[in-house]
Formats: sequence, structure tokens, C-alpha cells
Amino acid sequence: MGTQPDNDLLIIECDSENLACQRLNLGSAFFQLLKHDIARLFLAKKSIVLLRTSTKSRLSEQFARVIEQHGRFRAVLIVGHSNAEGIRIAGDEFFAWRVFGNWLEPFGPEFVFLAACEAGQSAAVRDLFEPLDDTLHEIYASPVKLYGPQAASFAVLIARLLWKGEIDENESIVTRLLNYVTTGGQIYCWRRGETDLGEELSLQWWDSLAKSLDFGPWDLQQRIDEWMKSVRRSS
Repeated sequence: MGTQPDNDLLIIECDSENLACQRLNLGSAFFQLLKHDIARLFLAKKSIVLLRTSTKSRLSEQFARVIEQHGRFRAVLIVGHSNAEGIRIAGDEFFAWRVFGNWLEPFGPEFVFLAACEAGQSAAVRDLFEPLDDTLHEIYASPVKLYGPQAASFAVLIARLLWKGEIDENESIVTRLLNYVTTGGQIYCWRRGETDLGEELSLQWWDSLAKSLDFGPWDLQQRIDEWMKSVRRSS
């Protein structure tokens, strides 16, 4: 595709009502944050759209309406329940990653952010890249289970992209490292071509590393406070 996308960010909140009941509707929360008066000072000219999916019967209608009204988006943030095989796009519909990529293809994203469990495993990323190979440059996702507080780095990375028009590689690395140190959340950045044939050994190593570093969520400040209390008790 030779033309630049007209819109900046599409947020897709999969099975939105269920996520809201679980207090995991992070897409809606982030959308409201971007519409706040302070954020609008920096992002006033940015086109940001929220799509909340509901049921299988309405999926085609919901996606078609966004495509018709807005067209292409430079970045897409997806929030939902998933695993290495696919994502629950609605309460009664589960898509394999390759199928989900086909649904994203009309939007032509350059960046995809997946606030979803195990979406950053190499096989999932490879399947998502395939139907989007003409436009997609980078995928940001967790290779292991993702907890709510661990998704904070997505907001930082997306805000950087919206404000500056790019994600600096060094800043990306620092942001994702700090996310792991403070919350235990692992976010991988996969680039086009990194999951091609011939990379199997390297991909297995990255998948294994993620599992070995997965200790669930934690709160660094809480751990520091507990350590300080134990020091005081022992002194």
C-alpha cells in the first residue's frame, strides 16, 4: 500500500462486556485517558477510534462500519483474552491468529500492540504477521500470561508513537525492562522477518526464555516496603 494511513490508532476491545465485568477493559480505560484534557494538549490532532466487539453475529457489521468510516490505521491496540493459538474476539467466537490477521488486514497497520496472554509467542506472531506482511513492521506482545498492571508499558509505547511518530528502539528496550522490574510483565517486540523459516532455533530460545523468567505479577514498591520492614524488625 503506497498511501499513508489517515488515522493514528484503532483500539479493539474484544468481548468488551465480559472484560468490563472482570475489570479488564483496558482498551476503554486507555481510550478515555487519551481523550483527557491533558492528553489532548499533545494529541489533539490524532485520530483515535475505539471498537468494542460483542457477539459473533455482529462482528462483520462492527468491523465493516469502522473500515467504511475511517479506513486505515497506523497502529492497532488489541485487548482481550487469548493464548498461543488465538484470541477470543467475542463472547461466542475464538479466532486463530492467522484468521484474526485477515480481519486486521483492511486496516493496514504498521504497528500492532496485543494486550493479551501468550500473544507474543513466536508461533502466534508468525501467524499474525503472514496476512499483514505488506504493511506490518512490529508486534508488541507478551509471550506469557499478562496481568492488568503489566500492560502499563503498552500505554507508554503507544503514547510515544502518537506524540513523536515513532518508537525509539533504546527507549522501547528501557520501557519494557522497567515494566518487568516493576511488575513482572514481559513484553516482546517482534519485527518483520524475525519469525521467517530458518529461525526455528532462535524462536524456541526466546519462547523458553520467557517461560523461565515468568514468575507471575509483582509490585516492586510493595516488595521494597516489605524488605524495609524486615530490616527494621531485625535491627
